[in-house]
Amino acid sequence: MTRINQILIPSVFLLLLATIVFVSPISVKPAEAHITKVFGNYLVQVGWDNEPVYTGLVNAAQVTIKKGSGDSAKPVINALQNMQISVKYGGVTKPLDFLPSSTVDGQYTAPLIPTRVGTYSLVFKGTVESQEIDTEIALDDVASIDTLNFPSSTGSSSDNSASVSQISSLANQLTSDIEEAKTSADAAAKSVSNVAQSFQEVKDTTDKLYMISMTGIGIGIAGVVIAVIAVNRSKQQN
Repeated sequence: MTRINQILIPSVFLLLLATIVFVSPISVKPAEAHITKVFGNYLVQVGWDNEPVYTGLVNAAQVTIKKGSGDSAKPVINALQNMQISVKYGGVTKPLDFLPSSTVDGQYTAPLIPTRVGTYSLVFKGTVESQEIDTEIALDDVASIDTLNFPSSTGSSSDNSASVSQISSLANQLTSDIEEAKTSADAAAKSVSNVAQSFQEVKDTTDKLYMISMTGIGIGIAGVVIAVIAVNRSKQQN
């Protein structure tokens, strides 16, 4: 191998490698799943401001409008002043307020928090300068935030089964305690009733004894009176 071949072969290899890197479809694939539609002489590009998109996270619908074609297209300033844009999910729509980007001319964003998984779209009604636009353009699908959560906030099935078992055990224990307390209360009430009945019996007995005593005393007094009368009569006869 000559000296020239030793120099040319590595150079050709590097040139081919560079061509593969810069021409490969992987290298030129867009980073964002934005869709561009043509309306007359205007290019309308829509997509999410941050992708991929997940439910429950703050995001924004993004619209970029240019006039012309290809790389020579120019951004349109105040393009949405005569345009109404709504976001649509299924059969539900909501008007959006788009504000111009502070960094990219011709680009407009509207804050939005997607709450459901699935396909959203933007509905356009109005004009961009003199071009009428009445269309609906789909956005990239929204994924569930659960794909990012770890561990799952809902818990595993085994955790749920354990929780149900614990709750059932606590409920059974609580029911048992309530029944035991009720039985104790019934026993206490019965004891109080027995004490009250015994007290009434004692009271009745005392009342009877009192009446007997008073009768005895009365008889004694009557005897004394009779005796006194008899003594006085005997003295008067003598």
